[in-house]
Amino acid sequence: MSNTNSSVSDQALAGWYDVDPTNTDLKPNPHPYYKHLREAQPVNLTPVGDWRLSNYADIQKLLKHSHSGMRNLDGLIPGESREQTEASKFMLRMDPPDHDRLRNLVSKAFTPRSLSTMRPTIELLVSAELDRVGPQGEMDLVADLALAAPAASMCAMLGVPFEDRHELTELVSLVTYRLAKNAYPHLQKESEAAIMKLANYMLLLIEERRTHPTDDILGQLVTAEEADDRLSNDELLQQSIGLLVAGLETTIGLIANGMVCFARYPQEFEKLAADPTLAGSAVDECLRFEPSVPITRRILWEDTEFSGTVIPANASVFAILIGANRDPQYFTDPDRFDITRREAKHCSFGGGIHFCLGSHLARMNAEVAFNHMAQRFTAIEVNESDIEWAPSLFRIPGKIPARFQLR
Repeated sequence: MSNTNSSVSDQALAGWYDVDPTNTDLKPNPHPYYKHLREAQPVNLTPVGDWRLSNYADIQKLLKHSHSGMRNLDGLIPGESREQTEASKFMLRMDPPDHDRLRNLVSKAFTPRSLSTMRPTIELLVSAELDRVGPQGEMDLVADLALAAPAASMCAMLGVPFEDRHELTELVSLVTYRLAKNAYPHLQKESEAAIMKLANYMLLLIEERRTHPTDDILGQLVTAEEADDRLSNDELLQQSIGLLVAGLETTIGLIANGMVCFARYPQEFEKLAADPTLAGSAVDECLRFEPSVPITRRILWEDTEFSGTVIPANASVFAILIGANRDPQYFTDPDRFDITRREAKHCSFGGGIHFCLGSHLARMNAEVAFNHMAQRFTAIEVNESDIEWAPSLFRIPGKIPARFQLR
């Protein structure tokens, strides 16, 4: 179709438009591909029947102002049986009213006060990791930095010993492969074993909190109440594991991808070193420029028009967040990395009722990591051809060798 904006009655011509995720590696540098898609067919019907949106306005409409959700009109999660869907109780995979009930209960453990109590722990662990690697002049930005802050958060949330953090991190990484069963069939046995081990570990912690209440986030989830309602054991288990899976991997990606940005644009790193108060806007620019979650999905519950094209009810619609984040209609010189940018909000935390519950925690982790790096080191060098990408649905580096100098 030559012009998707001509009429709401137009039908999009199905195609990948040179952005076929089944045969193109979109992790190292996806931006030219999604720029082409946004310009060629911003409302894209794929050959497999799903839809993709790649401009900012349409994605904001989908996430915030459309009648849509995570499940189709039959109440099923696409690709799952009714039995599988009914067993799924993690709030990010649910719709109102069940989603709202769970989110209201879980959000009581994510208050600013609860999160602020974790900051000293995160600061200490990140500082210790950098003390260890500093004299070497080189590090793996994933293993030695990006893992440290969210791992500290995870341990603080659960109230578990720091020495367990590496085992838990490995289990969570294996569990994420369940989100991509078709892509990683050879890892499903390991993934299922990991989730059983993680579930048993979490159940023991939950029972401990019932017997001996604590102030950590897991303890608050156990005791959270609203209108005489509490989380069941199954709901507690799925929210706890789900929050770990959703938060750990994506925060690793935020910090790791962000440090690659700073290595690529050293003048921005020096801005942060000179003014640590820029950490907040630096995190937002990293989220906009190189997000770890490039895409999210919604199911439309009614026919909805986007940029002149009507997408029918019950269609799966993928929001290309990473494409919207560089839409020149909303971001001046969008391919420029600028930690002092003050423009439209990026799309990387989603929107609407499913806006990332852990956004404040992710920001805090990244602010700590970026400021510690900027105050200690300079001349960060990364050969981007050496970056190894983790086999994940998310855009998560698995290894980033880097060199640096002490300030």
